[in-house]
Amino acid sequence: MVFESNEMLFFAGRAAILVIAFLTFAVIFGRWRRAGARDMQRLRSDVDALRDETRNLASRISDLSSGLALLAEKLETRAQLAAATAGNGPRGYELALRLARSGAAIEEITETSGVTRPEAQLLARLHGPDTVRFRTGT
Repeated sequence: MVFESNEMLFFAGRAAILVIAFLTFAVIFGRWRRAGARDMQRLRSDVDALRDETRNLASRISDLSSGLALLAEKLETRAQLAAATAGNGPRGYELALRLARSGAAIEEITETSGVTRPEAQLLARLHGPDTVRFRTGT
């Protein structure tokens, strides 16, 4: 009988140790999950901030790209104008006509080709890009 009571005490002791170990594991596991959830939330907020920064950079790149394209177009136009002024025709009418067809401003036509303002206005009205599209029906 003494042997049986010692066996029951060992069994109860093992059961108590297992219950304590299980409860300790449950508490540690719960803390680990909460810490993981906090870390995940922090990562999500960091990813959102980086996504916003990337969008801002993409819009800046788009703006810079369009500005660069505009500058390249102006540079090409000025190179054409410089080439055309090197072989000027009578009073630059050919150059003025080319400028009017490309949609240049009246001031630019007068400064570059040497035609008068009324002549530049007439060329812009007659040969501007809007009138060419209207005449061709597109």
